[in-house]
Amino acid sequence: MRFVSGRRAPKALSIGRLLATALALLLAGIGSGAGVASANQDKLSPLTVSHSTDWRIHIVRGSNINLVSTASRVPVQIRNDYDTDMRVLIWSRPSNLRVAMPKAIEFTAPAKTTSNATIPVEAIANGEVRLNLWLTSFSGVPIGRPTVLTMSVERDIEGSVLIGFFVVVGALGYIGGRRMILRKREGAK
Repeated sequence: MRFVSGRRAPKALSIGRLLATALALLLAGIGSGAGVASANQDKLSPLTVSHSTDWRIHIVRGSNINLVSTASRVPVQIRNDYDTDMRVLIWSRPSNLRVAMPKAIEFTAPAKTTSNATIPVEAIANGEVRLNLWLTSFSGVPIGRPTVLTMSVERDIEGSVLIGFFVVVGALGYIGGRRMILRKREGAK
């Protein structure tokens, strides 16, 4: 299995990596202490979830994003169904060089909510860009499945819209001023 970004899916965790992940989650205050889900527990512990099952923190697939400026922030929705806040890294990789953005940003997702993380983006050229996004823990363990967001970049449209707006306002001002002058002349006669 390959991720959208072209990386291979992680193999089964080794004992050392599993222990490191368990320790990291326990230190973050997430683990139940035992590290094993009990039979009557209706929720999975993050320590017992494997890479093949669904995690309870994931990226919510959104609609297409229209970027109409040279620099902006792209919103990414993160859903956290755990009972505690989670600190994750959001990795991003654009499909082409039409945008420049950081490789990863840190984000703390509040418990039991969907929240927006924003990734700074700088437009280089116009066109379609697919953003490959995925989450990892701070130890590098992938969380959930990768997500692809589609973005349409129109870098130069912001200036054109502003110039058009000022032309319309100027034209209306000129017409209104001209009309006022004509009214004053007619009132003076």
